[in-house]
Amino acid sequence: MITPSVMTKINAIEKFGFATITGEPKEAYNEEIPKLSATPKMKLLYENILFVLENKRVYLDKDINLTKLSQMLFTNTTYLSKVVNKFFGCNLKTLLNSYRVEYAKQLLRNENCSMNELAARCGFLSRSTFYATFMKFEHMTPTDYRVNARTQALRASVNEE
Repeated sequence: MITPSVMTKINAIEKFGFATITGEPKEAYNEEIPKLSATPKMKLLYENILFVLENKRVYLDKDINLTKLSQMLFTNTTYLSKVVNKFFGCNLKTLLNSYRVEYAKQLLRNENCSMNELAARCGFLSRSTFYATFMKFEHMTPTDYRVNARTQALRASVNEE
């Protein structure tokens, strides 16, 4: 299941022309990412990329890479890379990791699995890679995120009563 945070980013890209998964306005990237100049073939590949990310959750496969994804989408690696960069404003590794981190955040809020199990379930090769990537995106450790999320949920439930 795709998280609301990722859907918000995807909707922003589609509706408002945001160029990156961080939500920066497209105007800052007009020259690098001219989405309006995308061909129908590029737009179709973009939609297929979204489909395999959202519905097939390919980011959970620790072995997914540009070659495997290009084979899955019946295209070549160069073209896939170009479309990912054009529409998402980042490379495939960053895109996959953003989905993995969003999924990890969902698991951290709702489940009690160990960090090793969590890393594996989210498609990371190791716990250390998971921690480093999570820190890069969220600026805190997964453990700190879990504590903060659960504290906020507890406060919210107390305030409702």
